[in-house]
Amino acid sequence: QRWPKSRPRTEPLTVFDFARLPVQFLLNGEVTDALFWPVLFVQWLLMVIPMMALVALPAVFPSVLGLASWWPFALPWQTAAMKGLIGGVIADMMSNLHSFIIVACNHSGSDLYRYSTSCKAYSAEWFLRCAYSSANFETGSDLVDIAYGWLNYQIEHHMFPDMTPLQYRKLQPLVKSVCKKHGVQYIQQNGFYRTWKMLRCAVGDDKMIQCDAILPPASAKDKGLVPANDKMLGS
Repeated sequence: QRWPKSRPRTEPLTVFDFARLPVQFLLNGEVTDALFWPVLFVQWLLMVIPMMALVALPAVFPSVLGLASWWPFALPWQTAAMKGLIGGVIADMMSNLHSFIIVACNHSGSDLYRYSTSCKAYSAEWFLRCAYSSANFETGSDLVDIAYGWLNYQIEHHMFPDMTPLQYRKLQPLVKSVCKKHGVQYIQQNGFYRTWKMLRCAVGDDKMIQCDAILPPASAKDKGLVPANDKMLGS
């Protein structure tokens, strides 16, 4: 609620900006907004420090036991602590990579849509946007679903956000068949391939499809669509 109005929320923010932005706002005479950034930085640190501590946790126990002269193993405690720290860092990097693949690329790619208008929840336009702006991964088995953290049912999840993961597995073939029957886009591809498509958009080699809406205003009988102009699907 207190986000400075002169800086869009969607503009990327880096760690270095926490030092630069307070000075910039002070020079512009925006004292209240300048104080916002140190407060936000402290809040960010309170979230990040516990995560960093967990990464270093495997190195803590050998260090504590070694410093207390209670280390019972032949391997020096310093070596054990270093191996624990390296293992924690590698495990965290792999975990972040896995999370990135299953989270970041479900809604990005040159075959997915962005909109310049809003729409009413659970309207016909809204259900179509769930399909045209989401991509599923492989589905249908415990092994696959667990590997993807049950985030491989993005289309069904956005259409029916209150369902359980197992219900999404049962619903997915029905939603896919309905989309196929009515000629509605339904994308289901491998997570690594979707990551590649997302990265191509991120570096500017591709871009998402921009339009105002899937349905033209005249066909949105529920009045859920708020068109900005006449640019409709794929135009």
